[in-house]
Amino acid sequence: MMGRRSFRGLVLVGFMGSGKTSIGREISGRLGAEFLDLDDRIERFAGMSVREIFATRGEPAFREMEREAIREAVSVAGRVIATGGGAFQTEENRRLLKGYAPVVFLDVTPGGVVSRLPEDRTRPLLPGNGTGGEQEIVNMIKARRPAYEQADLTVKTDGSTVSMVADQVLERIGCGPVQDSGREGSEGEGSPG
Repeated sequence: MMGRRSFRGLVLVGFMGSGKTSIGREISGRLGAEFLDLDDRIERFAGMSVREIFATRGEPAFREMEREAIREAVSVAGRVIATGGGAFQTEENRRLLKGYAPVVFLDVTPGGVVSRLPEDRTRPLLPGNGTGGEQEIVNMIKARRPAYEQADLTVKTDGSTVSMVADQVLERIGCGPVQDSGREGSEGEGSPG
């Protein structure tokens, strides 16, 4: 079993709405580890939202920014890293992330995505932002699943709270369930995503 002292880091991958950010924050808070959301990092560096990057510079430019953010993220040990939904699709990114720390695939169903993000217009590839509805989500998840399944572990998030998923992840990576410090306003009881 890996104790808190030997925590070398953690990477969360999965489709948009799987809960990578909320679960990553919960886990980092419990472990006292630095939390890094790659999309937030890219937005700060670019001075614009992911949606604006996609609209003005295109997806290839965003993916290059994402590669750079991953290289920087894995340069410091002990971080909890939440990736963007497409970050784990390229071989180079998978190699870097898997070499850094255990990678956990947060698995969400298309229905879970729709229920968690029904009106979210900030996500450039979400249906309603110029794409084709729930069937598009099904198609995107199906296309990305082979890459996600190369993660070290898979944890299903549908029907679970942030706290429940965090418990499962910590247990699966050998950190036990580390109890929440009782912070007021913790996201621990809400649904992921």
